[in-house]
Amino acid sequence: MNERIPVDLDALRARLAEEHGPRLWRSLEELANVPEVLRYVEAEFPDIVQAGTIDRRTLLRLMSASLAFGGLAACDSGGSSAGAPLLSQSRNMPGYTPGVPLAIATSLDLNGYGRGVLVKAQEGRPIKIEGNPLHPASLGATDVFAQAEVLSLYDPDRSRAPVQNGVARTWEELTRFIRPVRNELVVNEGRGLHILMPPTSSPTINRLTALAAQLFPNARWHLYSPVDEDNRRAATAAVFGRPLDLVYDLAQADVIVTLGGDLFAQEPGHVRYAADYQTRRRAQDRPLPRLVTIETCPSLVGARADERLALRPRDIEPFVRALASALEIGGSPSSDPHPAASRLADDLRRAGSHGLVVAGREQPPQVHALALAINAHLGAFGTTIRAIEPVRPATGEMEDIGALGEAMAAGRVSRLLVLGSNPVYAAPADLDFAALVRRVPLSVHLGYHRDETAMACHWHVPEKHPLESWGDLRAFDGTAGIRQPAVMPLSPGLGVEEFLGLMIGQTVEGQDLVKATWRETWGGAFEERWRRVLEDGVVENSTFQPVDVAPRADWAVAMAAPAPSAGIDIVFAPDPSVWDGRYANNGWLQELPKPLTKQVWGNAALMAPETAELFGLATGDVIDVAVSGRTLRVPVWVLPGHAKEALTLTLGYGRPHAGRIGSDIGFNAYALRKAGQRWATQGIIRAAGERIALISTQHHHALNGEDIVRISSPDQAEVTPDRETPSFYPEWPYQDHAWGMAIDLDACIGCNACVIACQAENNIAVVGPEEVARGREMHWLRVDRYYAGDPAAPKTYFQPVPCMHCEKAPCEVVCPVNATVHSSEGLNDMVYNRCIGTRTCSNNCPYKVRRFNFLEYQGTDFSAAADVFNPQVTVRSRGVMEKCTYCVHRIGAARADARIDDRRLRDGEVATACQQACPTQAIVFGDVNDPGSAVSRLKSSPRNYALLGPLNTQPRTTYLSRVEPAVSREAADAREKE
Repeated sequence: MNERIPVDLDALRARLAEEHGPRLWRSLEELANVPEVLRYVEAEFPDIVQAGTIDRRTLLRLMSASLAFGGLAACDSGGSSAGAPLLSQSRNMPGYTPGVPLAIATSLDLNGYGRGVLVKAQEGRPIKIEGNPLHPASLGATDVFAQAEVLSLYDPDRSRAPVQNGVARTWEELTRFIRPVRNELVVNEGRGLHILMPPTSSPTINRLTALAAQLFPNARWHLYSPVDEDNRRAATAAVFGRPLDLVYDLAQADVIVTLGGDLFAQEPGHVRYAADYQTRRRAQDRPLPRLVTIETCPSLVGARADERLALRPRDIEPFVRALASALEIGGSPSSDPHPAASRLADDLRRAGSHGLVVAGREQPPQVHALALAINAHLGAFGTTIRAIEPVRPATGEMEDIGALGEAMAAGRVSRLLVLGSNPVYAAPADLDFAALVRRVPLSVHLGYHRDETAMACHWHVPEKHPLESWGDLRAFDGTAGIRQPAVMPLSPGLGVEEFLGLMIGQTVEGQDLVKATWRETWGGAFEERWRRVLEDGVVENSTFQPVDVAPRADWAVAMAAPAPSAGIDIVFAPDPSVWDGRYANNGWLQELPKPLTKQVWGNAALMAPETAELFGLATGDVIDVAVSGRTLRVPVWVLPGHAKEALTLTLGYGRPHAGRIGSDIGFNAYALRKAGQRWATQGIIRAAGERIALISTQHHHALNGEDIVRISSPDQAEVTPDRETPSFYPEWPYQDHAWGMAIDLDACIGCNACVIACQAENNIAVVGPEEVARGREMHWLRVDRYYAGDPAAPKTYFQPVPCMHCEKAPCEVVCPVNATVHSSEGLNDMVYNRCIGTRTCSNNCPYKVRRFNFLEYQGTDFSAAADVFNPQVTVRSRGVMEKCTYCVHRIGAARADARIDDRRLRDGEVATACQQACPTQAIVFGDVNDPGSAVSRLKSSPRNYALLGPLNTQPRTTYLSRVEPAVSREAADAREKE
């Protein structure tokens, strides 16, 4: 070694970063020729050098790690990229105009899959998220989770600094602690190191993970997600010989059979699938598709189905075996086939390659395998379904969380890294993960919050929000998108990519890590292509190509029927509001009514009316659920259409450390979830003799007649017109625009994307559980849910209800101060600074769409951060009435653009927030004065009708009837007998 000479470390780091960049640790032999490097190694690691027990390559690895960790302290100031420009969507003009929001194309993660979105940023503040029309997973629409991410960005309970054993530390202290630990791991090649992370489709994370596995060959990597795809992967491996992912094309399907799950709410491509299904229903040259759902718990796809069978989990597998047997597919037939199986087999046989069978992720591998065999038998692969390589690959030799639990119990884990997940809360209960973590000598957690896992680990490191960090994600079909920040980090933190980069001695700059991934993929002309991808949000030609598949001859042998079980069937499901618990501290989602129960601020055990009657229970009664010696006390919700002798428990609640909003709400269903039975198990229930007041936003559900939700057949496609009645109101001519809306009930799937989009767009307050219980929720738009028919097997209907903007508005004539008035373009306006809170307008509104600010909701613990507010919309104070405005600020902005260009507004130029978010395009808005506009064409449809039309309020918001095929009396009688 040379003599010790002082080295300018900052200059050396800058030089090496410029010359070698993210290739740092892989360029060790090149670095050995840099004189300053050897002097740096001797100065940085004098003890190791004097011991003389480590070769030069290991020393250089240590040096590269130390150089990378030098950037960790920069996190205190937001990192060295604080001055980096943020690129906007290409439709924005070059440069920046103050007051004009930027649209930034990025990708958001849900369960490891990417969804392309556009983030609207106002003066550097993200305030709204829309779907990216260029991205195949969104096509310009969104779901409730994407809409709510902007609120999670401003979560006041997000971690702000590293924490060691409950004590806040600085980033310099974290650096000083971790550097020698990292050096030790480099020397022993990761012996005793275990890393747990969720599965991801990120090419960059998978690349860095592979590099880390090379640097730490003795380390063990583990994957775990509470909402996993293990059953589907196991089935494709058994049937086709290798794990594969499945992509569905509902636009080509004539007959669709779903087996559990929720194709419109839970699948990786659910937004796209909902859009494709409605595209197929709108096809004029083909008859309506037939959708049949077999499920335990009612779902969005089940509510939309033409036929629905409610079966216990233990009964679904025999039903599918009978269906396969009726199609003459190999395997043991069911001993007691369901009478509907043969009829459904005939439907699929007639559909041929345009048939499709989809199994939900909670179904056992046997059901998935049978569904794959049926699709192959029909010739559906290549038409309605295609197989692709796994989008979320298991890089290297990945193990599951059970293997990690065994290693911790055996004392083989000396260093544990938990990256971006919360296993202490969400791991299977029989692992007792919290106790095992406390036995590990050193544990480090990277996450957004000081959650349950952070509390159990020695160190907690703040994680950047997706809207603050660089990354990349693949969609459900393999299409890649870049995740670019829409805002500079609000507080110091690291992304998973950056943490992995530090582990292997690369840069702390997330952008450089992502660029390195795509530079390897693209090769030449990188910068031009990189800029285009940032503008569009989608990597061209990155969709995975289909692979040829054929069932193996012995697939049925590997998929033996499960053993009979006893007790009541218990099903676990992601919650429609908080998913697996990650959104528990999001006030928008906590107060969002669940599509079918309309419950808010909590969860409940869902059961059928027959089951409730058998046990003498009603909604709100408390029961004890016992599974394998574990007991959980939960309230009951009696849900029409649920399978009898079964219970559904939704995940994501009962968190002790979610934050000020989400902590201690509901019950933790993970407490009954076992490693070998993550989706379905059996147990015992008994009444506890208690009651809990559950909170719901809708207390009426019966559809009496067809006055509210009207139904027409494909042949007639016409509703009964309302009788014209005279009016004392004079007619008013609208010289310019006359705005109106049409909502197609045949397209609405009840997903609530419109509700949360309206809340985000219009600064609508979260009022909290106590106020909602009093009926004081503030949503300007609600989606009513109605049942018709037998409660054991009802038909389910959804109806979005905003302000009707009545032409003859009964609210206007009773206001004593003219706070609610009619505009020259037909809008029912609210003048907030006139309103004195008499609420006479609400009393006179037959649609009950007005909301009153009883309290200063924006100043409570439930209120959103001011940074998320849309500056184009007034933030209302207490004591005023508020309601849907047809997004009048968007109308004004479009009118200003048209005036600048000296032209008239074009049809479709104004889109309301609810319309823009809708996956199925059920909501259409426009100028009814323009006979060629989309809304005028819908209003001239024979299916168009006015809600409560006989009241003669002449609402500007009208509906198109639900279309249902007429069922012959013979067919209805046969189904009734089944």
